[in-house]
Amino acid sequence: MFKKLKRKFILTNLLTSTVVLAVAFSSIYFIAANASKHRDMMPYSPENTTEQPVPQQAEPPAKPTANEQTDETIRFNNFLDERIHAERNDSLSALLISLLVTGVAVEIAVLFISFFFAEKAIQPVREAYEAQKEFIANASHEIKTPLAVIQANLEAADIKDNKWLDNVAKKAEDLAELNNQLLALARSESVTDEIKLKEVNLNKIIDNIISAFDPKAEEKGIILTKSSSIKNTDHIKLNKQALEQILNIYTDNGIKYGKNCVGFNIKKDRISIVSDGKPMDETKIPHLFDRFYQTDKTAEGVGLGLAIAKSIADKNGWELSAYVDKESKTNVFVLKFK
Repeated sequence: MFKKLKRKFILTNLLTSTVVLAVAFSSIYFIAANASKHRDMMPYSPENTTEQPVPQQAEPPAKPTANEQTDETIRFNNFLDERIHAERNDSLSALLISLLVTGVAVEIAVLFISFFFAEKAIQPVREAYEAQKEFIANASHEIKTPLAVIQANLEAADIKDNKWLDNVAKKAEDLAELNNQLLALARSESVTDEIKLKEVNLNKIIDNIISAFDPKAEEKGIILTKSSSIKNTDHIKLNKQALEQILNIYTDNGIKYGKNCVGFNIKKDRISIVSDGKPMDETKIPHLFDRFYQTDKTAEGVGLGLAIAKSIADKNGWELSAYVDKESKTNVFVLKFK
């Protein structure tokens, strides 16, 4: 996250300086070019022409005729105009090269200065973020113990058919799930955890996930299916634990909002999960992976699942996305490996 923030800071500085320099240098060049063009269009005045000295000769040359004098004057004036025009073009070319070299030098200087100040600029954000993450982790640990005591006492009481206690038990379970999600979010964003890569079989992983979620899917009358374009012998090297966490979140989300079917589509560089639930509002899709965001405010959960998945994916350099397949009117969630 902070690498992206630093890149944005540097790119913003470079783009701003580039635009400013381009406008300033373009104005300078066009003003100079227009002034030069204006001077070229000014009529030639013979009064401003310096007469060329005539070298002394032993015998005076024959006096030229009027026509010869006119031709000589025209040739001289043309030569003078061409010389002035060439010098002005050379001056404009030199000006353009100077502006380009200056612009490149300034951009390089801005780049190095931005690199130097980028870390200092985002340091307050980093500190606030680390403090927030530490608070969430500590609070989750502190909440876990009293929650466990409440749930244990409710189980020990063993009072049946009491709707008040049933409501307490249900909300205690919801609070425990929320607490676990907050803790998972804090852990997923930890930069100190080592990423462990290993050879995995995507087909086998999806088979295991389908087996694990089958009971929950059957409860809602949903069928889990799989299609794959890779062989069972194909393997890919990645973070298996992170992959399973994201797929579990995707699958749970697909079952939660699905109607009849949730399908897994496996390719070499991505896994897609297709749910036949109500098509998502496309204006809300860009916010799906934001924390505590829910497209359906009446649905279960608090909107942390996809945010956790996004955090895990970012840490592993993967890409998460979602879209609505307009032809089949299904919601598609994609995990792409880079």
